[in-house]
Order: sequence, then structure tokens, then C-alpha cells
Amino acid sequence: MNFSEIKNVLFAAAKAEGLTEYDVYYRVSTDISAEALNGEPSAASFGAKGGVTFRCAVDGKIGAASGECLTEQELMALVPRAMANAALIDADEEPIFYAPQAGDLYERVTAEMPEMPEMQDLRRAAMTLQEKVYAATPLAADGTESGVGGATVTVALANSKGLDLTHTAAMHYAVVEAVVNRDGEPSFGYARSNNFDEASLSEMTDRAVGDALARLGAGALKTGKYHAVFSAKQMRALLGTYAGIFNGKNALLGLSLLGDKVGTEIAAPAVSLYDDPFYAGNTMQMPFDAEGVPTVRKALIEKGVLKTLLYDLTTAKKAGRTTTGNAARGSYAAPVSISPFCLAFGAGNKTLAELFSFVGEGVYITELKGLHAGCDATTGDFSIEAAGFLIKDGKQAAPVRSFTIAGNFYEMLKNITEIGSEVEEGGSGFSMTAAPAVSVKDISVAGEA
Repeated sequence: MNFSEIKNVLFAAAKAEGLTEYDVYYRVSTDISAEALNGEPSAASFGAKGGVTFRCAVDGKIGAASGECLTEQELMALVPRAMANAALIDADEEPIFYAPQAGDLYERVTAEMPEMPEMQDLRRAAMTLQEKVYAATPLAADGTESGVGGATVTVALANSKGLDLTHTAAMHYAVVEAVVNRDGEPSFGYARSNNFDEASLSEMTDRAVGDALARLGAGALKTGKYHAVFSAKQMRALLGTYAGIFNGKNALLGLSLLGDKVGTEIAAPAVSLYDDPFYAGNTMQMPFDAEGVPTVRKALIEKGVLKTLLYDLTTAKKAGRTTTGNAARGSYAAPVSISPFCLAFGAGNKTLAELFSFVGEGVYITELKGLHAGCDATTGDFSIEAAGFLIKDGKQAAPVRSFTIAGNFYEMLKNITEIGSEVEEGGSGFSMTAAPAVSVKDISVAGEA
């Protein structure tokens, strides 16, 4: 069945039960990938998955039922199951289904949707990455792995208030981790791209192998306070780890310290942070959220000032705010949650070399280990094992490793001194992050005495 047929069956069943408020959410994805390890093909996969969820309001509560079998009989059975599930709900959340507004504008997606790749092309690309790494250095070692793939996702949503939306998005990706070994000392470098054409594969190899070789011979870093430069990759990783502090529901539950900070300065004046469903580097752009609300680019932080948190319909009503169009569902069967589409720091105007020059003496952090274990997403505190390079005389110097950085993410936002111009993007599906390198003062380091 296509979505129109699915919707008609469920709507007819809902009306027969006397329901007046309900929706149908449909999501199907197709994935294809190939991997290689140690110079040899290692894995390949192709698959499709998805299904449908029916939600309805019964006596002021919302019930849901999901299924993957899309026959008419199975679909009709979802309606009484959802009604029965509503009776089991203890939550006091008022069910809200979005009614289309006269001024609604569903922005046109600008990203060109890539076609699903052929398996032979993926296998060839994964092996090309292997060949390029092993050809780039005689120190290339076992553990070198690469992966290439693509995905297509179709999302559709219709409700009893007249909403009827469908969107399809797609993505390509390529990743490589180059492992080198010199006299028993291993080192690695990583690179990712949204493409797997020849130029992208060569550029990825140069980055991964270059990073791996640069880390060889790393020494210790002395304990103290440092002016640090966080690489774009690690700043992006930190942003992803602490993305939940901008979730309006977390703020209502006391799981974010930003609940009463809207309109106040929470970061350095140089810092702006956006959620952008139409981010140029993301082919998985999305014109509506999981409740059917039009999505828009919005500033969470603008020149250091907190402008808004992220909301869905229910959380926005509880908080006395307006939804930001950030309702999300991780799969066809997942409940509605809140998530950014692309959480992106605004880029600055300094190259990485200029950031080093600005810092003068400090540390360049290129690796953070165990982020989720070492970070408290509520208080903002962190204590993380790190590695990177010394900054001496305004330039990148010797590699250093096995030191711990400690601090607080909320304070770190206030201590950003300069922002780089080159942005790194990453993530998957409809949720990603993007960040440039930044310099941060007063980072506490525990290393060598």
C-alpha cells in the first residue's frame, strides 16, 4: 500500500469508532553500504525498514499503536489498539494535533537529493580508500577501515485537522579511519565526507593519514590552565553531547540550566548558534516536523544572548511558548520527542593558523575520549581524556596525549575568545551538528606534574 491508501484505511476506521482527533505517521527507509578492513572487503548490506503509527485522543489522553504489516486488516486493528493504549496512559499531557494555519509556509528544500548508489560502486569506493591509505605511507597498519553508503527516507503525516504531508530525503556518506604504526606505536586519523567521488576520497585519505602521522611521538602535557583551541571536529562533538540543554522539555524537567535564561547573555558575544532544517551542507533537509509544523531556521543563541529553546506543541503550551517546529520521531514507532535538525555554530573569520597565532601559547585539542561518560548533560560539568598538540609561538607544535581536561560547558560558552572560519559537519538522518574550531580561555588540564 502507498501512504494515500494507508491513510484512507485508518481514517475510515477512526471515523467508524467515533474518533475526532487522530493522526497517521509513516516512515520508510532504505539503506545500502559496503565496508573494507585491512585492505580487503569486509561487509556489505542492503535493507529496507519502516511502518506506520496511528495516534488518537481519547478522554483527554493520547494513545498510539504501530505496525510494519501494512495489510488492510492489520491497519484497521491499529485503531482499537491505540484507543486501548490511551486508557493506560498516566501522563497529564494534553493531546494536541496540529491544525494547518492560513499563513503556513512549508519552505522549499534546496538540497539536491542524491540517487541511491549501486553496490558495486560502494564496494569500489570502500576499497579505493583502503588502497589510497596503504599507498600514502609505509606505516599503514592493520585496523585501517573504510565504509561507504547511502540512504533514502520517506516520511508522511496526515491528521484529522486536514494535514497531509509527504517528503523524501536522501544522503551519501564515506568514512575512513587510517591506522599507522611506527616501532610499535600505533596512531590513527579519521575523515568523513558526504560524497565518494574520486576527489573526495583523495581528500579524505590526505586528512586521515596526515592526522595519524602527526600524532606519532606524542608526549605529556603539564598540569595547568591553558588557552585552548578545540578542533572543529571536537567542538562539534561537544555540541552534540550537550545539545539536550537547548531542549525545552528538559528545561521544564530541571534537566537543563537554561529554563529561565531566555533573553539573557549565556555565551561570549562572538557566539551564535542556530538550528537550521535547511542547512546547506545537509542533503536530509526537512520542511515539516513530526507533528506537521513548518520548520524554520532559528537562532538559539545570537551574539551571546539566548533567544529560545526548542519546543514541540505539547512542551510549548506547558512552557507558555510557541512551538519551534522541532517535534521529532526517531523511527516510525518512536514517540514524539524534541530534537534539532542541524545544530550549527555560526562561523567566524579566522583560519586555524590565525587561531593558533591569536592563542600564542596553549594546547590544540584534536581528540576527546568517552564524551558521554565524562560529561554531565544537566550541570554542564565535564572531565574528559584528551589528546592534541602544543601551541608554541603561535604555531602548532609537538603532539601531546593522555591528559584530562575539566570544566563546564556553560562556562566554556562564555570563555570562547575567537571562532574559526572552517566548519565541520556530521551526523546522520534528520539530525546533525556543525561547528568551527574555537579558542577557549582557562581550560583546566590534568597531565604531567
